Amino acid sequence: MADKSMVNREFPPFTWEVERGKIRELVQAIGDKNPIYLKREEAVKAGYKDTPASPTFITVPMMWTNILIDVIKAVKINYAKVLHGEESYEYIQEIYPGDVLTGKIKVISIDEKSGKSGSMDLIRLETLYTNQRNEQVLKASTLLVERK
Repeated sequence: MADKSMVNREFPPFTWEVERGKIRELVQAIGDKNPIYLKREEAVKAGYKDTPASPTFITVPMMWTNILIDVIKAVKINYAKVLHGEESYEYIQEIYPGDVLTGKIKVISIDEKSGKSGSMDLIRLETLYTNQRNEQVLKASTLLVERK
């Protein structure tokens, strides 16, 4: 059961360097054939300064750094009973290869809800990302569902 005393808790920042190859791997894995994510020349032709990160790219550093596992453990969520409820992104700037992103996760809320299959905790996380120039580039909102 999620520890409600963790609401408003901020976790230590984590850092990730955006790599062109990781952008390409993700879009190939999800079947996105848009050439702006695969070829720099196509991105520049479309008005970007380089190959932009795709809209869901921010999941890559979340998974590779294992920070989400650390948060789940700290909030005392039973990992075996976790569902990913939703994810939304607010893009403030484009993210490009070579950018060094720093993410800071905060627990926004933990609410209990009853459903057909029983009660559950809804854990809302917010992650704010800045780049190497300390400019905000993205805000992510994550909803985790812990079945009880």
